[in-house]
Amino acid sequence: MNEVIAMAMEHGAPKIPEKLRVLIMFESTGWFDTTPEEKKEHVLPALNEVITAWKQYAITLLGTIDRDILTAGHAGEKGFHALFLYDVPDLQTVTNMTHAFRATGLDRYFRLEAIIGRPFFLLEA
Repeated sequence: MNEVIAMAMEHGAPKIPEKLRVLIMFESTGWFDTTPEEKKEHVLPALNEVITAWKQYAITLLGTIDRDILTAGHAGEKGFHALFLYDVPDLQTVTNMTHAFRATGLDRYFRLEAIIGRPFFLLEA
């Protein structure tokens, strides 16, 4: 543990990890303007297809959070309904993942935003 603290004291520029830690913020936008039939027949199948297609990349899902326990409706000032945490091999993969929403028209119903970082050294050294 003292070695980790000593490393923190001698902090240089962060090193880009072999895999990027990516937090994807997922917000429902046009979802609220769709009918139950449109959700069931178009939106949810397309969303499932895109998220399933992400598995073609060398990504690792680390966890998810859905805020629906204490919230309902639009995301509000937080700007997201759910969070997806992945390890991703490179920036192009992140771009491909977000672009899949544009390419399929899902950006009409959802907004994605990726935050890119690395594991926190005190918790994942």
